[in-house]
Amino acid sequence: MKSLFLDLLADRHSLGTSCVNVAEVERGIRTRERKAAVALLTRLRFLETTREAATRAGRYQADFERRGVTIHTADALIAGTARVHGAILLTDNVQDFPMRDIKVEAQPTG
Repeated sequence: MKSLFLDLLADRHSLGTSCVNVAEVERGIRTRERKAAVALLTRLRFLETTREAATRAGRYQADFERRGVTIHTADALIAGTARVHGAILLTDNVQDFPMRDIKVEAQPTG
């Protein structure tokens, strides 16, 4: 993961995170990892979840629900935030983000 971030930065990408990502890290953080996690999160650009992003999240959920697909609120908020900020969403759960109006890329494994 560290090398991926360094490669992206070397390619002049701006790396960001959202409120959902920060909350998920806080929920699962181990005490011995806290210092490194906080150091990483504070270096990332914070992408605010705006009213527009929240509205888009709700629309994603409603649109996909009509097709019989459940989009969890956290994933919808991440996607809505990415869309509003024009960000590429990097994830190891690509299947959780079937939206066609955002760019979703799989996190490289290995």
